[in-house]
Amino acid sequence: MTTSNLMERLKTETAHYHRQIELNPYAKAIMNQTISLGEYKQYLEKFYGFIKQIEEQAVNMPFWNNIGLDIEVRGKTALLENDLRNLGSSEEDIRNLPLCEQLPEISSPAQLFGYFYVIEGSTNGGQIMTKRLSQFLPIEADRGLAYFNAYGEDTRTRWKEFMELLLQSVSKTEEHDEMVHTSSETFRLLDQWINTAD
Repeated sequence: MTTSNLMERLKTETAHYHRQIELNPYAKAIMNQTISLGEYKQYLEKFYGFIKQIEEQAVNMPFWNNIGLDIEVRGKTALLENDLRNLGSSEEDIRNLPLCEQLPEISSPAQLFGYFYVIEGSTNGGQIMTKRLSQFLPIEADRGLAYFNAYGEDTRTRWKEFMELLLQSVSKTEEHDEMVHTSSETFRLLDQWINTAD
């Protein structure tokens, strides 16, 4: 399957879940510039509670070292921790944040790439969020916006590199099925977590 065909399938089959997550109250408040600094911090805490768990699982998978993903580059936990510190959280505050228990399955390379498709793809939208947030909240790219501005000017390059890696690592039809399913589940479970009251 070519890059364009696989991209089309991922885009089409996850579209419903993708739309749903964009309708969460935090995302809508960012786009209409009504989110407060406190609510923005809560939004980052939600991402942290979901992403930290997955990244810790990912690097312990037996196949991790063979698939070419570099957690130092692709990992988002450290960026979220940096943002939360800049927004006033202590190390203890961060340690005590609620963690999501319902997570997508990532026990195969195809599943892991399905998860990362969602998170890496969100860095493209993150550029829009960064621009919007910096217009009305007292935060900057390196102080409070590290997560949404993950790759900055390198966003397109990082996305292209990721998709090339995905195609090299996930080549069989059944793996594509598995990956698309995990991408949908990642959107669904993340949206569910974001909309769950602590």
